[in-house]
Amino acid sequence: MKILITGAAGFIGSNFADYFLKNDYEVVAVDNFNDFYSPKIKEFNISEFKDHPNFKLYRVDISDRAALEPVFSENTDIDAVVHLAAWAGVTQSVENPHQYVKDNVLGTNNLTDFCIKYGINNFIFASTSSVYGDNPTPFTEDMNTSFPNAPYPATKKSSEVLLYTINKNQDLNVTIFRFFNPLGPRMRPDLALPKLVKSVEYGKVFELWQDPTSSARDYTYIDDMARAVEAVIKEPQDFVIMNLGNSNPISLQDMIETVEEVTGKSVTTTENYLPGQMKETFADISRARDLIGYDPKTTLKEMVEFYYNWFLQQPEWYRKDDY
Repeated sequence: MKILITGAAGFIGSNFADYFLKNDYEVVAVDNFNDFYSPKIKEFNISEFKDHPNFKLYRVDISDRAALEPVFSENTDIDAVVHLAAWAGVTQSVENPHQYVKDNVLGTNNLTDFCIKYGINNFIFASTSSVYGDNPTPFTEDMNTSFPNAPYPATKKSSEVLLYTINKNQDLNVTIFRFFNPLGPRMRPDLALPKLVKSVEYGKVFELWQDPTSSARDYTYIDDMARAVEAVIKEPQDFVIMNLGNSNPISLQDMIETVEEVTGKSVTTTENYLPGQMKETFADISRARDLIGYDPKTTLKEMVEFYYNWFLQQPEWYRKDDY
């Protein structure tokens, strides 16, 4: 099968591309290598498989329709689109909402237009747990998600609504996965686990963005997510929204202590509380379990161990943020 992955040089996208190549898929990859974080890291993310015979890369901005169309016209046998590309980050979106609307909403619309034009009938969209805002936990897919706390999740919610109407009017199969705090190799350098590991390894100060005892995240291993996406590639859904989490919120304090346990070293912290942050993410995964057999089993300690062991094997420039 041939799949198109947008945002393929990012954390989630590069892991998905790697996973699908190892499972004998052809991967058409799209990424604009923007400077949300260092393009050098994104180049590094795809370095292990960029010359794979089943990997084809387009350096394209999905908000640019003219540049995007050749991806589809040159690959008319695509079976599914896995749409991951987006400007991410809650705090950054508060500072620059225009960028998020342009890339996240317009880019999604461009992709669906070309899916319809070129006869691709399986669209898989990466939304975010942040759309739940201040809803009570655990989060279920039928909750009212009309009140997110920042522009980033607002653009994801907007895309969800857009995809619903496209499915209703154009008969495009759509699966929306609301991702809950993925962990794994190639994580963005601004995320908590990479920062914690660099704190213990190199004496960097870890900034607490919330009260570590009261804030919690539903950390989920990236390979568990990839298997869920593969299930929908093989068996498309008409229209469905599913949570992809671990159904086990972990406090930031517990994350810090787990990193210290795994590494045998201490984390140094300081407070720098940020706007737009949710207090807790906690997925009810019943729907994904029932529909596609989703069954995440990776524990937090295993996730931290996997990441830490991978991190130690990377080049010095990568480990020390020399980019």
